[in-house]
Amino acid sequence: MHMNDTTIHQHFRMPLTALAILAAMVALAVTLPHPAGAMPVDAKGKPAQLTAPGSTQDSPQGREYRAGLQALLKGDWPAASVHFEAALKLDPEAAPPLIGLATAAQARGDAKATEKYLQRAEKSAPSSADVHLAWGRYHGSFGQPESALRSLRRAQELAPKWPAPLIELGDQYLRSGKMADSQRVFREAVALDSKNNAALYGLGVASAGLGQRDEALRAFTAAAAAATKDPAPLRAAGRLHLEAKAFDKALLAFDQGLGRQPNFVPLMLDRVEALMGLNRQADAIAQALAAEKLAPKSIEVQIRMADTYQALRRWSDAEVRYLKAIELAPRNAVAYNNLAWMTVERKGDATKAVAWAKKAVDLSPGSAPFLDTLGWAERAAGNLQAATASLSKAIQLEPNVAGYHFHLGVVQSELKQTTQARASLERALELDKKLPQADQATQLLKALPNS
Repeated sequence: MHMNDTTIHQHFRMPLTALAILAAMVALAVTLPHPAGAMPVDAKGKPAQLTAPGSTQDSPQGREYRAGLQALLKGDWPAASVHFEAALKLDPEAAPPLIGLATAAQARGDAKATEKYLQRAEKSAPSSADVHLAWGRYHGSFGQPESALRSLRRAQELAPKWPAPLIELGDQYLRSGKMADSQRVFREAVALDSKNNAALYGLGVASAGLGQRDEALRAFTAAAAAATKDPAPLRAAGRLHLEAKAFDKALLAFDQGLGRQPNFVPLMLDRVEALMGLNRQADAIAQALAAEKLAPKSIEVQIRMADTYQALRRWSDAEVRYLKAIELAPRNAVAYNNLAWMTVERKGDATKAVAWAKKAVDLSPGSAPFLDTLGWAERAAGNLQAATASLSKAIQLEPNVAGYHFHLGVVQSELKQTTQARASLERALELDKKLPQADQATQLLKALPNS
């Protein structure tokens, strides 16, 4: 599952929200272990074979199969198919080349061909864990989660000592948001292979999703030790440290990750966040500019630079970057939202802020943070009734965010809706006693007339 982890709007900018951190880690968890689109990795983080333990590949057919697998890993689908077809000619009933052909077809996005090859493989070897694992990947890739789970469970039953089905199961549970199930099966995979970095990384993601930071950090540390060239576990650990405002620990993790892959732009952007948390603004800007040099057309880079300039109250520089992000990706809702929020914060053109905020909501109508920004912009523009409606929608979508209730309480107080304002402000303080606007909310409550 892929999700933009760029900060939503400025007052939620530091630290990163747990949701944003988890989304980024889940996105990595369901992609990094499969470099060829549907490929597992072994305990050392290298691409693993497609077949379960016990299979033999020392024949000419096996050599063609291995050549096809190497082509797959390079992303050369035509060459992979040629080798797998050659292997199949040597043994027309062999399931592994058929699974290889299905994998190549799946990587191309050809669902019909993938299914055809898998049907042949299953007919040839109905009790093969490899076949059912491949079916699980197929169903998961083409949006059939329940079928994917059934196939993966069957693969695990047929090869109970093989970690691959468990890793795929864990990934599928992550995609479905079933964190407890995901954690359980990743733990089982780790019990089978304590140095399997994919299993350890998945365990870290699932544990983080359940709020078990210590276990997540232990798993990410073990994953980093198991795969010494992979920056992903270090990045995940760093992001958890960011959430806890442990900026020094976050920076250390990001530096270690960049030591493994110096030009990994997402890590550079994370490092900007850590440097800003440590009040090293000049270093943060330098790091952001270095990322831009590597990825001048990346919207994530432009938005992160804009967020950084915004935090430094360099309004003009921030606006240039947000507008650049919009130019690069006109349908990127985050850039419109953040630009709208900044415009309100700097007491700029409220009409423009409303227009930008509406664009963000149009592009992502189910986003509570975007509706909150729109409501705050509408308040700045003097349209309190519209602001009430937008903020109420945000609360309906995410009822336990203190900031939304605070904003609604402010608007209600300005509308002289004393009873409603009191309820909203009290709810904001109840939800978050450390709310940044807690003093303001308290003062507003004292100023409200007795009902």
